[in-house]
Amino acid sequence: MLRDGAPVRIGGRALDILTMLVGRSGEIVGKKELIDYCWPDTFVHEDNLKVNIASLRRTLASDSGETYIATVAGRGYRFVAPVEVDDDQTLAVQQADTKSRTLPSRSLTLGRDQEISRIASMLAEARCVSIIGPGGVGKTTVAIAVAHQELPKHADGVYFIDLTCVGDPQYAIAAIAASVSARQRSEDLLSDIIEALHGKSVLLVIDNCEHLLSTIAAIADRLLNKVPTIRILATSREPFRIGSERIYRLPTLDVPATGIVKTAKQALTFASVQLFVARAQERGTYVLSDGDAPLVSAICQRLDGIALAIELAASKTATFGVPTLLTMIEQRFLLLSNDVRAAPLRQQTLLATLDWSYRLLSEDEASLLRFLSVFAGAFRIHDVVAMSKAAGLDTSRTVDALERLTQKSMLSAEYQDGTFSYRLLESTRAYALERQMDAGERHRALLHHARHILDLYERAAEERALRAKSDWMAEYASRIDDLRNALAWAFGPADDRVLGIRLTVAAIPLWMEMSSVSEMLSRIERALSVVHDLTDCPADLVMKLVAARASGMSFAQHLAPAIEGVWEECYLLGVKTKNAEYQLHGLWGLAAYLIYVGRPLEAVDKLCQFMAIAEAESDWPALAEGNRMMGMAEIYIGKISSARQRLEKLAATQHRSREPVRLTRFQAERDAHVKCSLAIAFWISGEPDRAMHVAQAAVERAEATGHVVSQSNVLAVCAIPISLWTDDLESAAKFLAMLEENGRHQDIGIWREVCRFFRSALRAKRREAGAATEMKARLEDLIAARNLLRAPMHYSMVAEALLGAGAIDEAKEAIEEAGRLAQAQTANWCVPEILRISGLIAFATGGPDEAERLLRLAIDKALEIGALTLELRAAAILSEFLEDDHRCTEAADLLAASCAKFSETTDYAQLATARARLQHLLHSERVACI
Repeated sequence: MLRDGAPVRIGGRALDILTMLVGRSGEIVGKKELIDYCWPDTFVHEDNLKVNIASLRRTLASDSGETYIATVAGRGYRFVAPVEVDDDQTLAVQQADTKSRTLPSRSLTLGRDQEISRIASMLAEARCVSIIGPGGVGKTTVAIAVAHQELPKHADGVYFIDLTCVGDPQYAIAAIAASVSARQRSEDLLSDIIEALHGKSVLLVIDNCEHLLSTIAAIADRLLNKVPTIRILATSREPFRIGSERIYRLPTLDVPATGIVKTAKQALTFASVQLFVARAQERGTYVLSDGDAPLVSAICQRLDGIALAIELAASKTATFGVPTLLTMIEQRFLLLSNDVRAAPLRQQTLLATLDWSYRLLSEDEASLLRFLSVFAGAFRIHDVVAMSKAAGLDTSRTVDALERLTQKSMLSAEYQDGTFSYRLLESTRAYALERQMDAGERHRALLHHARHILDLYERAAEERALRAKSDWMAEYASRIDDLRNALAWAFGPADDRVLGIRLTVAAIPLWMEMSSVSEMLSRIERALSVVHDLTDCPADLVMKLVAARASGMSFAQHLAPAIEGVWEECYLLGVKTKNAEYQLHGLWGLAAYLIYVGRPLEAVDKLCQFMAIAEAESDWPALAEGNRMMGMAEIYIGKISSARQRLEKLAATQHRSREPVRLTRFQAERDAHVKCSLAIAFWISGEPDRAMHVAQAAVERAEATGHVVSQSNVLAVCAIPISLWTDDLESAAKFLAMLEENGRHQDIGIWREVCRFFRSALRAKRREAGAATEMKARLEDLIAARNLLRAPMHYSMVAEALLGAGAIDEAKEAIEEAGRLAQAQTANWCVPEILRISGLIAFATGGPDEAERLLRLAIDKALEIGALTLELRAAAILSEFLEDDHRCTEAADLLAASCAKFSETTDYAQLATARARLQHLLHSERVACI
């Protein structure tokens, strides 16, 4: 038989079938007639005929796609191609290259070059290589690509054997025989195959082996032993497990991580996105835009990089558009289907692909798979054991089923940091959940899952103080989606309120460590609303919910007056339950709230109570936190020296202990906050350069914790304001950008208006048009949110900016408000600054005597509280006025006295300017004397 003058290889049985069909061209030939004609003396099953028909169709059609044999459902087959008869012509058999007649054409293999090269290298070293992977990952496509690359190395050809349509192991050998053109004349077909391949350099590509695994493994083993010149490349969900086999587990296509893709150019660096776009373009004129790039990336991620799933999704792009397609996939994942009739039936829908794999599982494997589908992401062996109890499996059966599911690529396993973790691909998980519902196991599975997650997070709460943060977070942060699912079920369909409350309480430490303030608060509010309907909710659960609610409310954009009452309730519940930890927590929260709303003296009283309880309990970490908070309160009320001594002692103790990054107990990481408080003390007491150094260290420490709340607190409380106060605008811009980025990741409302205010302050420092007016408006928003921490200082900053912009009347109003607030809040720390700016305004309005009086009062107040930096700022301004009034000696004496209080090594721009002016004044005096 020839095609275009070249011989076509065809097996004996296939030639018999073709002869009969062509002889009766256009007629229906029954299946029984064909079997009787081709196997006259042998009983064979109808599947044997199907295998040979399928092989014959591939041989005839080759790359042309032309149809030769049609199936007439329930009756038989018909040869439908045109037939001409020429009795006189002698057909000459010509030598031709027929090496790849059964090998399908190579299709698109985006992102697979490395895999193809690696598999080809393995084939050079081993005679049998199995490509293993889950359904739809692209095993066949890669195998065909490897086969085309290997074609020149095999003198006698490459044979492609597709086992998809072989449903019974006893007909597998017939399929192989038909594909390699074995004679099929004896009862031992394997011997016929060995005879056909004997002495030939051949690569057999055996595709889709998983459902016939033991049979194909035995055939492959015998062929490799009897025919040393052949090589085998197989694709399967699990390996053959024969001695000569090498295994290559084909990974899914690489997908973008969540949120990293912003543009089409970025997205197209990932093979999964490239495949999506390529397939979408086949159905229409699709071009990936920057707007679609994050959505397509999310689709590929949702589909786990499974090539088949991505191709099926892309085929729908022209019909639905990318945004709608993403929504459809998220809601009804398994509706994706392929309308390309040329695709194998099992690859025409995702459901069919997964059905194909599921039917091959044992009862234990299928049951375990269904119950494992409740996990949202990765899970470990103890999770498997917990769910196996719901499935009714003992430990031995569980371990065996888990191993088999992994081998069959239904589960993916990853070994990292000495521990195995497992996960289901999203497609497999969605399918298994459907089967779980069909089996009526949904409630039982979710109940066991919720109880297991509760056990997990109750253990996490117990371990929180005992483990390093990095280890603790690695263990528990990744399970947040399981927690969310368990909560949704407990408060939803299950209506198990006590379970939901316990889950909420157990999750509080995780939310705190993840800085998930908004999520925590919403979950807490939900749980507390349920508590009110219960009459027997344990008091300790209520106490923990109240404490978490107070913490969450403290980070809200508006510091509501109700927060004070919630912290008080937390403390009283601690007293009621005799729980010192929550007494401490309530008093700490009260003190922090009072400081933030400008009531530092009341905060000191609460802190004294706090430290008394901590000392009585020998709770030294709590005592250290109390001292830190007391140091900050002392700064605000003007006890600078006491505050600095307290904070330096605390910092020295922590430095000697060399403690690692700790989990947060009082809303933020302690070491970072000690540095933060100490930086403020250094700045105001005359070491601004050291303050900047310590502020930078505080930022780095907070950043190392990965705790967004800690980092945001450090940035907002010390790093940004100190940078602005020392005119280090470059650092201010850097720190401000970090705080804004944190706000994009976690909605920590308390710093939102602070961030906007500091952005305007930075613009004002740069003398940008309209910045002072904007700064004033931002401060009004900040005050409206009741964030009164440092409000007097902020008003003085606004007043100075307005004065610099020429808005003298507005500046005067702002500084008067600063003075009023300072008095109301006992904010003595910033009184020298308020007086300095008041002096500037007085000078601008034509009152030099009043200006001098205010500036001298500013210096006196600064000296009184030990605020050397503020003293220098006031002295520098007054010395300028004195010099302008030709009182150079007074000016020089004033500057000399102030500068002398600073170390010679202090690196501070205003100090350097003051020293330079002092030298100028001294030089002027000497010249005058001469």
